Amino acid sequence: MRGCLLSSIFVILSLPVCAAEWHATDGSEFFFTTTFEGVPTPGEFRKFDVYFDFDPDDPGAGELCVRVDLNGADMGDPDMNAVLFDPAWFDLEQFSQAFFISDEIKLLSPGQFLVVGKLNLKGTVQTVEVPFLWAGSGHEAMMRGEFVLQRIDFNVGSGEWANDDAIGIDVVLRFTIQLVHGD
Repeated sequence: MRGCLLSSIFVILSLPVCAAEWHATDGSEFFFTTTFEGVPTPGEFRKFDVYFDFDPDDPGAGELCVRVDLNGADMGDPDMNAVLFDPAWFDLEQFSQAFFISDEIKLLSPGQFLVVGKLNLKGTVQTVEVPFLWAGSGHEAMMRGEFVLQRIDFNVGSGEWANDDAIGIDVVLRFTIQLVHGD
């Protein structure tokens, strides 16, 4: 228990303070899809925060911070949710939150960007690349994107679930984030 507490304190203290020039509003959505025996199985993260210091004319100076409360994961079925929270999967007793902090934001083409950063999920930190579309006007904006993670890279679905016999390895994450400027 002490190790878990120290680990949690370390994660919290190691997070940079993110500027909150833009932040997510209630209309935001963050979905995930895996497969069960080859059939797409969707879910949703219902609790998350997004803080974005971003100017589309100078993306390299931006910073994106995302915190996902894994207790808010919902696959639409109480039995599936109970399994999702087990130690082999999200292990909510030890790792109740996931964090993404950008290292770099690049312009790909007008309105299309790529953010590269560190994802801390279930105590594992990996670099991930997240492409997104940006559309904004005045004090409101929207970012939308989709990317794929391999769950085993983050020890999600460990032990007997570490292969893809029943549950697919790839997890598609899709988001539409409604943002307001924090002036």
